[in-house]
Amino acid sequence: MDELLPQLLAFPPHPPPAQPLSDAEYDRQIRALLQILNQTSANRLVGGVAGGGDLLDILDPSINTLPYMYALLAHINASQGGTGKQSNTSASRASLPGGGLWLRMVEFLERFDARQIRYAGTEWRRVIETTAKTARAISKPLLAIRPVKTAMLRMDPSTSTFTSTHVLFVQLCLEARSYRPALPILSNDIYHFPQPPIAGAAPFLCSPNEPSCSYINASSGISGKLSYMDHLEYHLYGAMLYIGLKDWERALVFLEYVISAPTNGVASNIMVEAYKKWVLAGLLQTGGSLPAPRTSSGSVFKTFRAIAKPYDAVAHAFVLGNLQRLREEIEVGQHIWRDDNNTGLLIQILDAHRRFAIINLEKTYSTLSIPEISIRTSPTENDHTEVEAYIVSLISSGQLNATLFHPSDPQRPTMLQFASSSTAGPQAQTEAVQYKDLQDQTMKIMRLAEHVKETDRRLALSKEYIEWMKKAKKNKGSGAIAGGGDHAMDMTWDDGPVDEDMMADF
Repeated sequence: MDELLPQLLAFPPHPPPAQPLSDAEYDRQIRALLQILNQTSANRLVGGVAGGGDLLDILDPSINTLPYMYALLAHINASQGGTGKQSNTSASRASLPGGGLWLRMVEFLERFDARQIRYAGTEWRRVIETTAKTARAISKPLLAIRPVKTAMLRMDPSTSTFTSTHVLFVQLCLEARSYRPALPILSNDIYHFPQPPIAGAAPFLCSPNEPSCSYINASSGISGKLSYMDHLEYHLYGAMLYIGLKDWERALVFLEYVISAPTNGVASNIMVEAYKKWVLAGLLQTGGSLPAPRTSSGSVFKTFRAIAKPYDAVAHAFVLGNLQRLREEIEVGQHIWRDDNNTGLLIQILDAHRRFAIINLEKTYSTLSIPEISIRTSPTENDHTEVEAYIVSLISSGQLNATLFHPSDPQRPTMLQFASSSTAGPQAQTEAVQYKDLQDQTMKIMRLAEHVKETDRRLALSKEYIEWMKKAKKNKGSGAIAGGGDHAMDMTWDDGPVDEDMMADF
């Protein structure tokens, strides 16, 4: 250990030199360190050091990230008796939440140097998966949510490249029924999937200004093997988390990703489940049935409607405005909602029917009295106090843009005046708020443009594109027009069956 320790502490130089290491030198030194670590036995890494303690007491996870991680994994393996399974020993108990090894895993995930981890993605992922597995083992997935989320954001602050950890994270949040902590990940859109490394796209893994898709690739180990179903599961689970927060708009976006996913004409079970939730979330968000997404398959939608007829029946009754029929449809399908775990959504559908009945009055009236509203929308027509309280709740929650007026004469009823436009009433936005929204939309478009630009750049470096260019030039030389007619590169979805291995698509 006395000979090994100086080698482990040699990289990265600390304190940092006045002239930072070049990317080439950084790459050379870190690969040399990895070679040492891969040749060092686990027994040496868990062994003691001179003066007492072990490597984990000496190494700093934020500086000596790779040696610390290798030593940590060696301790994890020792706690599992080398079998990968928890054993009932003192070492194993130390890895449980609250134990010394657990605290070191959490500390590592919250402090590691992401630049170094690019060279040891498989090991980093194993720490994350062990943390999640340990929390699940004692039925406390909530304990793993914060460290896993922090690790994801440290590795890729944009979380724009899809990984197996994305799926693991939303699973943990659902199991713990912890919805809001998922937002920092869910609010970041997915733009890339791990692809095989492209020669010339990024000279070194450590290049600091490269997008995450350059170092989160099919061979980096940062993500496990992904399949077509992982993508569907992530967006379905994400939608369920948004449903838990009653953010119907974002839930619909995620559900649309699932029901619009390319297929060979056959709808999978997960797509059917997403469709059922999409129908209900659409009613809760818009008060009506949604049109099929433009990118969806007509044959797949026919399958959805054939399987999910009870859900479409509820939607039809909702749109008709027939409260009695809506109640009957919900009552007769109770066992279906229960089996599909959608009972909670159906309960909210009844309340939404009343809410939209009031909101839709603004299409016909500018002002109405509370008694008139009670007759048209309330199940208890004579309870004007309850109706007024319900309307107040709609206004205060931002669901109704209207104002209540109380006349000076107590004999006269309270009046509800609907706002004449979105720029009037209690929901009217100030110029400052409108400007902020405009700035946010501009930044979102700029980020999208950057991702599109990077995708184009990587496409231009791919072997398939280079071969196509060669063929196009050859055809041009023989009189054909490069890039036109039958010689244009096909950028559409293949009509053939979807490959379950997502990596093989690239």
